[in-house]
Amino acid sequence: MRLFAAAIATETCTFSPIPTSLNAYNEGVFLRPGGHPQGTPLMFTAPLWVARRRAASEGYTLIEGSCFFAVPAGPTNRCDYEWMRDEILGQLKEALPVDGVLFSLHGAIGAHGYDDVEGDILGRARALVGPKCVVGVSLDPHCHLTVKRVELADV
Repeated sequence: MRLFAAAIATETCTFSPIPTSLNAYNEGVFLRPGGHPQGTPLMFTAPLWVARRRAASEGYTLIEGSCFFAVPAGPTNRCDYEWMRDEILGQLKEALPVDGVLFSLHGAIGAHGYDDVEGDILGRARALVGPKCVVGVSLDPHCHLTVKRVELADV
């Protein structure tokens, strides 16, 4: 079994006039593939960390994508969100074929020009992996759950 895992998360306050930039993610969690520490999960990287441990014990292949997290603030700059999204999706494309995708998202990310960031990345990932691949998403319990997200994810 081949599983791809990555994370992109922040909690957006749409009333904040101060945008969240790539620098904010750099100050939080900004990990490239294989850069996640072995000893402990970081903010919003627990699904990847658990998948890594299970892959080692159960013998499946885990392909680690990038993990990004910024402390809650205003909407993420459009170009910065698109850069992070495209990096993760490029890694996913290189990992194909995969049997599953595991995303750690927040569920309340806002980015300039995107009403549903999580739905956007899920839609693009689903287009890459097809309908038979299992797509799982970890969301914060008080997320904004959209119909699009429910339709695009299996778990």
